[in-house]
Formats: sequence, C-alpha cells, structure tokens
Amino acid sequence: MVVSKLKIKCHYPGMPVPVKAHSDDSGLDLTLIKVIEKRDNLFFFDTGVSVEPPPGYYTELFPRSSIYKTDFMMTNSVGVIDAGYRGILYLPMRYLGKGDGLSEAENLIGTRVAQLILKKLEPFEIEIVGDLSNSERGEKGFGSSGH
Repeated sequence: MVVSKLKIKCHYPGMPVPVKAHSDDSGLDLTLIKVIEKRDNLFFFDTGVSVEPPPGYYTELFPRSSIYKTDFMMTNSVGVIDAGYRGILYLPMRYLGKGDGLSEAENLIGTRVAQLILKKLEPFEIEIVGDLSNSERGEKGFGSSGH
C-alpha cells in the first residue's frame, strides 16, 4: 500500500509539530502560536504551519471538538485549503463571550484548537443545462425531511 505524504513547514523554531493524538485519528492537531489580528470580536490566529499536499489532494481545517469549552468558534466552520496554497494557515475565530476577548484569545495560545485533514480531490467537469432531472425531494429545502 502506497502512503501519501503531506509536507509540512513549521515557521517558528521550537514550535509544536502538528501530530495526531492517536494513530487512527482523522486529523493533525494544530497549535495556536499567536494572535495576528483582532477586529472587534474576530481574531486571526497563526498556526505557524504551511502545507504541501501530494498531487490529487487538498487539506481542510476544522475546529477540534474541545473548542466548545471556550467562548470561541471558527468563523467559517471549515477552511478549504487549496492544493497550491503555500502560505501560513491562519485560523479565524469569533469570540462569543463578554468583553473584548483579548485575554481569552491569549489564553488559547499554545493550545490545540484546530485540526488539519488531508482529503482526496475528485476531479470533475461542469455541464450547464436548462433543466435538472426530477427527484423525490425536488426543490424542498430546510426541514423538508420532517426533522
């Protein structure tokens, strides 16, 4: 079995290297290195990491499940990192607590609040059509399944 390799560049000496907590985990835990920008209740955290996925792959950035213990949430729920991007991965987080959140943001420095997942890219083409085929669901949207 051929194993794909994700190349990782760590930008700061002595910084924590992204790792899986358990060998069968889906993602690599990323540690927050510093706050690089604050806009109102929105914080941008530096993970100190750049990546190069193998051909045919890309990466996704997700919050770790333990983020619920903080007053922060990742602003876009998931970050899609295109295969050709080589810059540092920044994590946008919104502070939902009281106050300006700066001390709470600084308390997150050095913690693992995000995970990076390697995903296979499925090539596809598009076809512009006048109509789509019928389906049982049709155009029924939110709540249409009765849940």
